[in-house]
Amino acid sequence: MNAFLTGVIFLIAFTATGKSIDCVSCSTTNGTDCSGDVTTCADDLTFCQTARTELKKDGVASNQVYKYCGGDEQSNSIYREESFTTFVQVEIQNCETDKCNEEPAQLTPRANTPNGVKCMHCFENYSEDCNSEETIECTGDMNKCLFMSGNICNNGELGVDDTAFNVCALRHCTNIASADLHPRYDEVDTGNIQKIEISEGIKDA
Repeated sequence: MNAFLTGVIFLIAFTATGKSIDCVSCSTTNGTDCSGDVTTCADDLTFCQTARTELKKDGVASNQVYKYCGGDEQSNSIYREESFTTFVQVEIQNCETDKCNEEPAQLTPRANTPNGVKCMHCFENYSEDCNSEETIECTGDMNKCLFMSGNICNNGELGVDDTAFNVCALRHCTNIASADLHPRYDEVDTGNIQKIEISEGIKDA
């Protein structure tokens, strides 16, 4: 369920103008931090950036970290979403001094307290839509409902390597206010993602 979440890896483009800066460049797909060579960034990349994701599925956590040169149009951000079985957080952090991203990658702690918002909860593999009478109680800053469909699953499991993705659909809680804030929103233009919708939750009376 919710296998698409592996796809929430850092599909981000950076553009900006300004001074050169030296940044650590590295990545790991299985760890909470990475270290690597120092790179002198192009003149239009004015920040060092760290992108970290944590995915918890059925209580088992996996982490990915990317450090690189970035542009100032990409602001610090935290993306969260949660289903009954899976929680994912993607956090982007900027800094402005040489090698400032060599520090360990951090994740801002989440709040687990119910916030009074509920969302429809469903997942359908090989489908462009899903609906259910089942709801999930949202927590912390996740006070919106996410609907997403597209080529984001691989037989209901996490897609890896060059294996072809198949269409699936899901609904659950998220913390973003609009679809364009989703980490994979750019894939709507490529057709990989068919639809991302953010809606108000069902509030307790």
